[in-house]
Amino acid sequence: MRRKLLVLNIFPTVFPPASGGTLRYFHIYHELSHYYDITLLSQSNNNKGSVIEYSPSFREYLAERDPLYLKIKQQLHVAGRSYELPLIMCLELANHPALYKKYFKKLYHSSDIIIHESPYLLDYDIFFNQDKKPRIFNSHNHEYALAKQIWKDEKAREYLSRLYEAEQRLSSYADLIFATSGEQREDFIHSYGLDSQKVKLAPNGINTDEWLPRRKKAAGRPKAVFIGAHYPPNIQAVKFIIDQLADKCPNMDFIIAGGCCSPFRKHRKGNVKLLGSVRHKQKLTLFAEADIAINPVIAGSGVNIKTLEFLSAGIPLFSTVCGVRGLELVDQKHYIHAEQEDFADILNKFAGRHELLNVVAANGQKSINSRFSWKSIAGNIYDAIEETLST
Repeated sequence: MRRKLLVLNIFPTVFPPASGGTLRYFHIYHELSHYYDITLLSQSNNNKGSVIEYSPSFREYLAERDPLYLKIKQQLHVAGRSYELPLIMCLELANHPALYKKYFKKLYHSSDIIIHESPYLLDYDIFFNQDKKPRIFNSHNHEYALAKQIWKDEKAREYLSRLYEAEQRLSSYADLIFATSGEQREDFIHSYGLDSQKVKLAPNGINTDEWLPRRKKAAGRPKAVFIGAHYPPNIQAVKFIIDQLADKCPNMDFIIAGGCCSPFRKHRKGNVKLLGSVRHKQKLTLFAEADIAINPVIAGSGVNIKTLEFLSAGIPLFSTVCGVRGLELVDQKHYIHAEQEDFADILNKFAGRHELLNVVAANGQKSINSRFSWKSIAGNIYDAIEETLST
């Protein structure tokens, strides 16, 4: 009989997943459902809960917004539209008889293994460190280090110590931890004094066979694509594209997709087009028609999924070091390196060198597709879980 895994997460997946954490969240557990019976327990902003059946061995419970949400939100004094607010709400609601706890209790008793996707929901796991069921921390980021880096709201930053304590406790008592990169793995071990044997790698990945054939020759003005969720490092990158790259690269069109477009709807740059959120098929077409991809992010943690997708799709990539973190890529072999201070100059210098960019794109695609398929990543996760349970 298959083991039953219950997975706790602060956000829901979508089908088909389009960007950011939803890609990791869906694809890892879709692949693992070939080995285990998987139940995702996710938080939703809707006022009604639901259950989605993806397959007979893979389903998702969507917990509706908690009735206490608005009352606690009013007590926090954190900026109402800040990125940090919903994360802090997760920490605060855990101190109350929250609805998510009721969902957890309902699903807990029939589950063999509990998996946490982040430390924010740790205290909803009311049996944590009290029972004998294995706990796994399948991290998307080193959350404390990331929050310390990007949280801006001063009231929100008062919660950093609480986040640190939750991540330390989860890391210390978890039977197994997955990190998205070697750098993140070392950060966890060093920050929380962990046994290195229990911290394994589970990088972000891609579906290598989903991409459409790419246009071989540029048609008119070069098209540079960027895509990202509504997430501070992505929003900073879009601001940089609009405020700087658009003016310094007037012969290039910048196509931006995803939730990161939301704050910039009123921009007036003629060579910047904001698509907003796109469906999966739209994204595939966008990637097929792009001449280059850019990733000028300067903050973040873990392996950047957009970088994996750009490279896997065979698009020549211009990126900061932060954008290719954890991937062991070589400048002008797998991608073109550029930091924000020289990004425009590098774009203008290399955008017309089609033969070089085609070689770089082919090398980048081969490197990524050979190492980062979701199927192989999930297989390694399965092996690590089974090895941990057998000891």
